Amino acid sequence: PQAMPTPATSSEDPKTAQKKVMKEKKGPSKSNEASKEAAKNRISSLIVKALDAPWGKAPTASEEEMERRYNVGRDYVIGSFERHNEFNHDFAVKIRMKRHAMAMLPKEGDIGDDEIDGRSVYGMYREEAYKINGGMWGPPKHRLIPMHTPPIEGFDPSVYMDQDDEDN
Repeated sequence: PQAMPTPATSSEDPKTAQKKVMKEKKGPSKSNEASKEAAKNRISSLIVKALDAPWGKAPTASEEEMERRYNVGRDYVIGSFERHNEFNHDFAVKIRMKRHAMAMLPKEGDIGDDEIDGRSVYGMYREEAYKINGGMWGPPKHRLIPMHTPPIEGFDPSVYMDQDDEDN
């Protein structure tokens, strides 16, 4: 019989550096995804149950309490109507008075009308009366604004204002 050749031992192999095997990155495991999805579904189902829960009914009140509530509501509605009507009446009266005052202004050429620089004084009065206060909305500048404290004598707020604040 023939002798078989002996296999090469590891010491006889040439030495080479091992290459690092790059593993393919995999997504999260199915069990992790399933547990996260189950948690989301659990929370959303709890929210849906909370929103769909039937409303609890208030305990029934006694006859006296029901009558008191009815009267409070009725008085509130009546008071609201009165306040609304009073405000609108006041506003309508002011508008009517303004229109009447505008109509009572002397007209150009009436007795006593003078001319200044070729223009009628009465005509200038009427023009000024009919002007709308352009960009100035709100109360006149000379009117004090209501404050929580009384005004301080000798206090000048312009001393404490920057030039930028005054320009605005």
